[in-house]
Amino acid sequence: MAVPITSRYRPLGIQEAPDAEGVQHPAVPILRHSPSSIDPRQAQYRHRITGTEGIEYLAFRFYGNSESWWRIADANPVQFPLDVRPGDAVAVPSGDEAARTEDRSRNFA
Repeated sequence: MAVPITSRYRPLGIQEAPDAEGVQHPAVPILRHSPSSIDPRQAQYRHRITGTEGIEYLAFRFYGNSESWWRIADANPVQFPLDVRPGDAVAVPSGDEAARTEDRSRNFA
């Protein structure tokens, strides 16, 4: 079982967990929501879901990477992340990845 290098589960490592019949399988631990993990001073944008938007799409739109969907899920702990519907308002935290710009200036000697 490979855990992508960009996954927030990467540092937790792989553990063995039994299934209903007692057979061991590789698994990643559960990351429980911790309100202290969200910085209250961090700016949050309230986005109203439209059409077929999901949190993976919002992560791609705001962070440029759909694998960062968990940042939006962590900012909305009361709601199941895959259960967003058109009209729902979700918090989208800002961060280093949001609104990232590149310096494309050149200096010629």
